[in-house]
Amino acid sequence: MNPTFLPYLDDLDWNDLAGLSRAAHVAFSELTSDNWAPLAKLLGDLPGDPQLVEMCESYDFLDKLVLHDAPGRFRIRLHRFRPGYFDRPHNHRWTFASKILAGSYQHTLYGADTGFTTADPADLQPLQIRTERADDWYVLHHTAVHSVTAEAGTLSLVLRGPAAKDSFRVIDAPTGESFTALGSRDETPQQRADKRMTPDRLTGTIADILTARPA
Repeated sequence: MNPTFLPYLDDLDWNDLAGLSRAAHVAFSELTSDNWAPLAKLLGDLPGDPQLVEMCESYDFLDKLVLHDAPGRFRIRLHRFRPGYFDRPHNHRWTFASKILAGSYQHTLYGADTGFTTADPADLQPLQIRTERADDWYVLHHTAVHSVTAEAGTLSLVLRGPAAKDSFRVIDAPTGESFTALGSRDETPQQRADKRMTPDRLTGTIADILTARPA
């Protein structure tokens, strides 16, 4: 990848959400210009990059493609949501910006994660519920707690910053259960293997995404 690729993200202060918002607006516009031509180029190059392929992950209801990685600076991911996707309230290890390319999802925000690591699930209450639709985008600090319920086929483009912490919490309010998740470098080989995307799934996911590309 060209070393000058999205250079304005290299020295970005990811705690400055106003600055991130301005930079993300430019980056999203650049990546989706000319009917997603730059994005399509990244997708086409992905299968030939073993390092990026190794970082791609698949789950029952979600595919995560890593299209570019600038270690310690930023990463570009593309998420494809399959039928039945929902997640539970969680925070993140990193601050990010997300743009909906196709479809939509219900986005629930719960506020900051102060005390979240030990919070009683019964006390967790939504502060805002909104629907993110195609062309909508937002930025979210790593201290925010949120959850998403997605329409099948929804695509989101994600710009994530460097990790700000080693773990994040996922909480299930109805059952009262929760767990702490780690970054990939702290996962076991089996945990990594369970998430690894197969070549067939990668090829199929890329094809599905390119099919949704504007004509």
